[in-house]
Amino acid sequence: MNSTLSLTGKQYINPINLTGKALYQNSSTNETAYNLKIKRVIFDWYITPILAKKWSILRENAFQINDTMKRLDKYYNNTKDDTLLIYKHILNVIKIALETNEELDTLEGKIFINDKDIAKLSVKIPRIRLKPELELYNMIIGKPEKNAYDKKIVDYISDLLTKEYITFREIKNKLTNI
Repeated sequence: MNSTLSLTGKQYINPINLTGKALYQNSSTNETAYNLKIKRVIFDWYITPILAKKWSILRENAFQINDTMKRLDKYYNNTKDDTLLIYKHILNVIKIALETNEELDTLEGKIFINDKDIAKLSVKIPRIRLKPELELYNMIIGKPEKNAYDKKIVDYISDLLTKEYITFREIKNKLTNI
């Protein structure tokens, strides 16, 4: 038996065999070069541009989404790496977001076209979001007049949000019961 020490400080026992393959499987052995490359491509072509709001890069790579999803299926069938399914779902969400963004651009073009205007300036700004407890308050109870939120209810919602994996439905049920 041959023992090796990794950079993580963990010691692995790798028995020497004639096949050249490890006898013991760890979770990273199904991470093939193809899997790593497709994950890198997904990050470079889709995830990073969407985080940077670079819609032009997304539009340039949109024609590859379906092909990339087919490759993910193929690689998943070969390796059974569950993260590939997650990447496929992420690509599906990005595809829907891209289609929605294009529909909004088309709609804005129709709304703001006016032959009488010489020039028009429009600026897109991100939606300003309230703290989660205030957003939930508005959704469940309704927005109070003059933003006079009931501090006890806001604190209760804030306390509920500290519970791991709590759902909107659970919060709504608890608020309707008080």
